[in-house]
Amino acid sequence: MTFLVVGGAGFIGLNVIEELLASSERVISLDKSPIPPAAMSAFSKLPGKFIDIQLDITNAEDLDRVISEGDVGVIFYGAAITAGVKREISNPLSIFDVNVSGLLNVLEAACRVPSVNRIINISSGSAYGNGGFGDTGWKDSLDEFGTREDPRTLYAISKYTGERLALRMGELLKKRVINVRLSAIFGRWEYDTGVRDTLSAPMQATLLALKGKTAFIERKEERDWTYSRDVARALYKLANHENINSCLYNISSGKSWSVFDWCAFLKTSYPDFNFRLCGPGEASNIDLFGAKDRIKMSPDRFLSDIGYALSTNLDEIFEDFKMWLDGSSGFWNLEP
Repeated sequence: MTFLVVGGAGFIGLNVIEELLASSERVISLDKSPIPPAAMSAFSKLPGKFIDIQLDITNAEDLDRVISEGDVGVIFYGAAITAGVKREISNPLSIFDVNVSGLLNVLEAACRVPSVNRIINISSGSAYGNGGFGDTGWKDSLDEFGTREDPRTLYAISKYTGERLALRMGELLKKRVINVRLSAIFGRWEYDTGVRDTLSAPMQATLLALKGKTAFIERKEERDWTYSRDVARALYKLANHENINSCLYNISSGKSWSVFDWCAFLKTSYPDFNFRLCGPGEASNIDLFGAKDRIKMSPDRFLSDIGYALSTNLDEIFEDFKMWLDGSSGFWNLEP
């Protein structure tokens, strides 16, 4: 069986590919952009078999051939334009071309290939929208079916639309479709892809640390930051689990912490790096994505059904991340 990762050259896609290849799986990456050279070098050392195909998923003509000839069994749909306000204004259609129309193209192609038995649509906690700020009675954590979704940004609207589309098409085409909502993700293989308008706050701080600069932080936010490698492991377990009891899962560490905490770890390895809260008149150089924080997403359903808990141990996470940083210095040539 082959795993197809749509959006393989992106942040989450690279992590999923790495996890699959490390597990000796056969993987096809499908993306308009090529896999970054540093990632290709790392992947070549792993035991799995890998094919990188550059293809525009908004053009449906070649999808059938890729999926059928590759003997694809599981599809991860991770292609997305993570849009900021500027892109919302300048090119709103592009957001829906990839996040919705591209997903529909892949679903239609998959329905014509008998080998495909599972499609995992990688969505986002942004689908909760304003419902994620606690105005619906959920004060401790966001539940997949107990929190009212109220997406407002075009990105959030497109991800929620994609979820509903995926479920309906799965019903019509007799394919097993599972939506997953990722929390605030950071970590390995995170870079400016050109379609991801803002890096995570921990990665923004990391880049400042690598340059020996000072991070000015406007406040101590509380987000359920979740490590990308753990997300990839969770997705792989979901792909292989026999008894799936839900059509929607949160994937989150379930623990809230601040980029201020991450900076403390960075300081231990990069002594020229400094960080502090902004003083009067100082501008922040870390984007925290708004003046208030979404409530953490509950990981309970995923843990109960799949039996996997994502790490909350920052010491272990930083150790793994630092090891990756040290071994992937060439990757940062991609950064502006």
